[in-house]
Amino acid sequence: MKRLDIYIMQTIGMTMLLAAVGLLGILTIFTFIEQVEDIQNNYTIAKVLEFTLLSMPRMFYEVIPYSALIGCLAGLGIMANNSELVVMRAAGVSTWQITVNVVKPALILVFLGLYVGEYILPDVERMARNNRNQALSEQNEITPNNGFWYRERNIYMHFAVVEQGGLLEGISHFYVDDKDNLTRTLFAQRGVFHDVREDEKYWLLENVDVTELGADGTRTEHLTSLRWDTGLEPDILSTEILVQPDKMSIGELSAKIDYMRSQGLNTGKFEVGFWEKIFQPFATVALVFVAISFIFGPLRESTMGVRVVSGLIIGIVFKFVQDLLSPASMVFGFPPVIAVMIPILICFGVGWQLLRKAG
Repeated sequence: MKRLDIYIMQTIGMTMLLAAVGLLGILTIFTFIEQVEDIQNNYTIAKVLEFTLLSMPRMFYEVIPYSALIGCLAGLGIMANNSELVVMRAAGVSTWQITVNVVKPALILVFLGLYVGEYILPDVERMARNNRNQALSEQNEITPNNGFWYRERNIYMHFAVVEQGGLLEGISHFYVDDKDNLTRTLFAQRGVFHDVREDEKYWLLENVDVTELGADGTRTEHLTSLRWDTGLEPDILSTEILVQPDKMSIGELSAKIDYMRSQGLNTGKFEVGFWEKIFQPFATVALVFVAISFIFGPLRESTMGVRVVSGLIIGIVFKFVQDLLSPASMVFGFPPVIAVMIPILICFGVGWQLLRKAG
């Protein structure tokens, strides 16, 4: 039995690896072609190639669940076509024993993905985005179109220009009270971040106009400079602008959620990213579970092409449901963890029922 277990794991592991390489290759080509269209300023073909290579950890992390799904369908499909599964079943090997051996290489892929997602992806993705935006910009700025909005407690902020290294231009602050009434505004021409020491970090605002809004009218004061003490640092700004929540590590997401809660901000999209990271291993196993049940059920007599296409369709539907429920949790106010778990539970439920019927 040990030799049979190793054979199953090797066969499935190899097809999963080939599926991962194939999907990664396709996404790499598409990413390169997409980036070539943006060539301008200092964003040359060499920079495009650099961005594509630095994006590979992100693409590898994203394709892991679907590589496991397609690899499982292909590997078990080969064994089914060669009547190996029939022989195993006739020799007394149960469907659940085969299932356990199929899941093992998927778990190896999952742990590899966890390592990439936690220790490689965040820094490399940040580097890729920073380098791309610096090359595309005539200056060293990373500003989105129409500037960047941010909120901290009761202060709504807008930055016209955000540059790397801690430089802001066109800074606007809008202060509101508990009843959302505007009480104060601030406009600064420029802001420079000063990192004096670990416990002393602040922004120095230059050419500042402060307007107080009261019941008896308004009062404006002009200041040459003003010290702004805040928890908002250049790294937080660049991460907020350049890196999406699903590209951050679990530790970064947890720290970001805690920070935003302390500021009274909405953490919805970061909680979705956090739970997607936490449950990605379960999503991978769930898709593998569905693949196994399909091989012993509806796809038992199908050709390899049909199995691969079926795997792609299942993966697309799974991704569609995930992408539909995630924003829905923020719109309708139900916990993001539920939005992430629903498609996973559906996969486990479908797989369980089909495997029970297959015996």
